[in-house]
Amino acid sequence: MKNVATIKGQPILEVYESFDGSYWFVTEKAWKQDSLFGRKIYKNDQILYGYVRLSSCPDCAEFGYFSEAQLQRLGWRVWKVEKRNWSVCPGVEVIEVPEEAGRMEAEGCGIYVPQPASCQAVQEGGR
Repeated sequence: MKNVATIKGQPILEVYESFDGSYWFVTEKAWKQDSLFGRKIYKNDQILYGYVRLSSCPDCAEFGYFSEAQLQRLGWRVWKVEKRNWSVCPGVEVIEVPEEAGRMEAEGCGIYVPQPASCQAVQEGGR
């Protein structure tokens, strides 16, 4: 069995944290583009998808796209969280998946993340 850190049921690739307690949970590296912030162009800016929980409004946390260059522009105020510390980030759940799923993930096939029973009951019509 292999441990996988998830946020809202989605496997996490990276986590960023800020001094004010905001979190960016990367679940997908979407595409690259040239981005303009201020008066500077950031070539090949990685656009990320994931769950964003800002400290100013934690109840408004949601999935969406954000830019790696935007995070880098914040400088020392934002940093990557080491993988071994992901389990203590708010909202992160660590689940066990079979080793075969780990091999499929490495081959780019993704992994199956089982949903909590309460979610399955809603999908099955409340049974």
